[in-house]
Amino acid sequence: MCKTALIILSFIENTNVSQLHELSSSSDYIICADGGVDVADKFGIRPDCVIGDFDSSSISNRFDCLYITLPTEKDLTDTEAAINHVLELGIRYITVYGGIGGRLDHTLGNAGLLEKYTGQLEHLEFIDGKNTMQLLDGEFNNTIILPDDPNYKYFSLVPFDASVSGVTITGAKYSLDNASINRSSTLCISNEVSRRQAHITVRKGKVLLIRSGE
Repeated sequence: MCKTALIILSFIENTNVSQLHELSSSSDYIICADGGVDVADKFGIRPDCVIGDFDSSSISNRFDCLYITLPTEKDLTDTEAAINHVLELGIRYITVYGGIGGRLDHTLGNAGLLEKYTGQLEHLEFIDGKNTMQLLDGEFNNTIILPDDPNYKYFSLVPFDASVSGVTITGAKYSLDNASINRSSTLCISNEVSRRQAHITVRKGKVLLIRSGE
């Protein structure tokens, strides 16, 4: 049974080719959302599925894999459709390559998807060569171990709810102990892992955990 999935999107502002190949080789199932098939073709990655309305795909050759065609006018993005397809396969660990940067509406929409699938997935993260974005929820996945990663020097916590509480950060340049943070606060912007790994806990509420390179 497939346990992990990689979704490749059409827009990747900062592509790290070695990172993308590492993710593809370690994933049990690879799905390209619309123009993500162009990315796969360019970097020699063979998908298991291609899904979308194909309004942003340019290659004419087809991979020997499952193709799912969506209507152009629909009530969800190709990214969300790809996540739903992976869920139907029973996969609960998903990494999405791309979807950060570029059009702000898509980036914010993807942040919303992190909240939508909280509790349904073991892991959902948007990633590219410059940034990563995932959600910590005090009700579900409230603790994370963040390794020191040379690709992502900084990490930030952005409250997704009006307020979050029980925020504890250890192993970082700036520590917190059971703090409360309001949505309007920039207290947790631009922190750094100071040891081999940092520990982050959120007891109540949701925060976006964003890692960024220089």
